[in-house]
Amino acid sequence: MSVKQLSLFSDEPEYFNRKRTWTAAKHRIMLRYIQTFCYTLGGSQGFQSKYLNYVDGFAGEGKYDEGIGIENFVDKSEFWKRYKTDFLDTDGSPLIALKLAKIFELEERVTLRCFFTEEDKERNQKLNINCSLIGEGLSYKIYDYQRFDKALVQIMNELKNYPTLFFLDAFGVQGVTFEQICSIADYVSKNKGELFLLFHNRAVARNAGFYKENYKDSKKQKTAETYTQHLTKLLGDKSDLEWKPKWLEYQQEEQKEQKFERWALEYFKDRLQKNSSFNGVASFEINEQYNDTRPQYHIVVGSNHPQKALGVFLNDFVYQENELLFYQDDKSGKYHKFMSQEWERQNNERISTIKPQIIDILRSKNQDWMTLDNAITLIILEIGNIGYLNRKKYREIFLKLYEEKIIEPKELGASGKLTLENFIRVVK
Repeated sequence: MSVKQLSLFSDEPEYFNRKRTWTAAKHRIMLRYIQTFCYTLGGSQGFQSKYLNYVDGFAGEGKYDEGIGIENFVDKSEFWKRYKTDFLDTDGSPLIALKLAKIFELEERVTLRCFFTEEDKERNQKLNINCSLIGEGLSYKIYDYQRFDKALVQIMNELKNYPTLFFLDAFGVQGVTFEQICSIADYVSKNKGELFLLFHNRAVARNAGFYKENYKDSKKQKTAETYTQHLTKLLGDKSDLEWKPKWLEYQQEEQKEQKFERWALEYFKDRLQKNSSFNGVASFEINEQYNDTRPQYHIVVGSNHPQKALGVFLNDFVYQENELLFYQDDKSGKYHKFMSQEWERQNNERISTIKPQIIDILRSKNQDWMTLDNAITLIILEIGNIGYLNRKKYREIFLKLYEEKIIEPKELGASGKLTLENFIRVVK
């Protein structure tokens, strides 16, 4: 029962029942990550569990009237070809989770217990209908229509200390507070799992935009206080003591909203890292075009085991997703062309931009020996921008740093080359 996916001004997004490209990207990432989550933590080994949880806090109707981006992706995947999947372009996150749960049940691998909330009464009813069509025999629960924050206590009591993947796809800045996110972090830190949270960049800036040092009348002031309080609840108690001065600071600069959005995202991530029980916090952009300079959304991820979850699996999933943005249809719509030059240009620009940051991080964090593989993970987590480059590209940068004698190996591989298993450190 997701908190009603409200916009700032109480009007539903025009695309609510039409899946947009950024939503399709989000669903493809979740499709891959739920599968990885269950294959990693589901099983009979000591660190695994026969039961895992998936919590979708803003589930909507469970499907869209119009959809894109799933069927073609699954059909072209060597992995998914092994299964007789019935994923549809119109599937929302609840149906994707249930269809995955069905695969896991057939494999006798793990039981994925799904929990859905949706605040809107009509959408809640449709969610029940859509899930019932495919959910027979599966373990799932749809809560009565209510706000997510009202259902959260009950949800937590029903998770039974199993590893849990939380997906909170709230729209705008309402629906979940910083304190509630911290309670999820407490659960994840004790029982394993991850949180995926939609961070609505532009809604953050719009809410901040209501703040002024002086108001013409009390009515406008009261309205402004409502919106700014929502933002403060998301960013954390007393965060207004920091975000309000920062908003005013940017008012005389160009692209003030974009600058504030970037600041607020990093502030939010940093505060989660410091004040919550997550072992790692990072984010990635959700874009509709490869050259989008101002994405509307980021997904912020908090993890119990960030080295593997964020630094390995999710990093390369997001990188692969970004690559899909470089496929372009011609005017006829018959041909799907990959813009290889533009893709290579972006990679080269990113390598050039990030290399000095990597050197700085290594000089402060890599005084002791660590494997090259772990050093790459360290860089991904320290930078906190998942999918900026894939692990292969990061390895290429490290090999260049070795050639430039910025890093040194403890030993080399059998062929005399630097391998992922070799220990390295920055040259002192």
